Amino acid sequence: MPLFSNEVTPEYQAAERVVIMRERGTRALLLVTISVITLWLVGGQIRDRILLQKQWEPLAFDSENLSVVGVLDRRGDYDHNFFKVIQSNKTTRVELTNTGWDYCFPTDAGPLFDPQNGDIIKGVQAVDGKVGDAMLIPYIKAGLARYRQILNASAQVTADMPIEIEGQRGKPPTLVELLRKYQEQRRIKEKANEEEGGGGGSTTSVEHGTAIAGSLLIRSCPVLLTSKCFSSAELIVQPASALADEMYTVRLNLTPEGRSRFYRWSKEHENESIVFIVKGSVKTAGRVAQVLDVNWWDINNVRDKESAQMLVDAVNQNKK
Repeated sequence: MPLFSNEVTPEYQAAERVVIMRERGTRALLLVTISVITLWLVGGQIRDRILLQKQWEPLAFDSENLSVVGVLDRRGDYDHNFFKVIQSNKTTRVELTNTGWDYCFPTDAGPLFDPQNGDIIKGVQAVDGKVGDAMLIPYIKAGLARYRQILNASAQVTADMPIEIEGQRGKPPTLVELLRKYQEQRRIKEKANEEEGGGGGSTTSVEHGTAIAGSLLIRSCPVLLTSKCFSSAELIVQPASALADEMYTVRLNLTPEGRSRFYRWSKEHENESIVFIVKGSVKTAGRVAQVLDVNWWDINNVRDKESAQMLVDAVNQNKK
């Protein structure tokens, strides 16, 4: 037998084949992994593009949980906006400005929009907020449409439209029936004042710029998102310091639909405020500073713990 044989032993061939097969298997596995990751990334981009371009149907408000509405306050001069958002101390409120009131009750839109009807509604709000708000809702819808230069805005208000009043059963009264009822009550009261020497004419001072309830806002403003548009929420505590009290951050994680809806809104309504309303009560607000394509929000510097916790609970309670 030669000292250095040219033949390869079967054992060596088997070992060599094992090494080659392992190398081929590793390369194949690596290629499959790269292909899967590439398909996942490409598929995700395609899915995102479809979501971000999708035209969504308008959302109905969620009166029992969270509704996020837009108040269309883009203009720099806040007093010339329809609504004005005011945040002071630990509270947030939305006011209907004088400009907004004038859009609701223009003098040239017919008898239903007579400013005196607005005065009547303000008087009703002072006595029975639920009835007054229900009467004001169609006027705010018409005013917003007029403010946005939508054609035929006045069609939002008709004399025979039923006015649904929270907590009242049976056939709802029409707008004109309520206006006549409270107009008559006002006339009787003014007559009694005259007979008692209280002076002639109405002494009612109509103040615009007063707070508008969240339950009214969700029924009249564009609804951006509701609880179903968020996957989860969490409360993050920012400890107190020598310069500031304890504050809170609410982190809201968006669903794909929520992300898409908000992206489209922020693209068309940059520099406008959005208002967070839980069970008909305004909790906080923020301004859309830029177009945002994000999977989650942080609402920072919330001062009221109860309001922050209500936001979190409104999202999480139906996700269990």
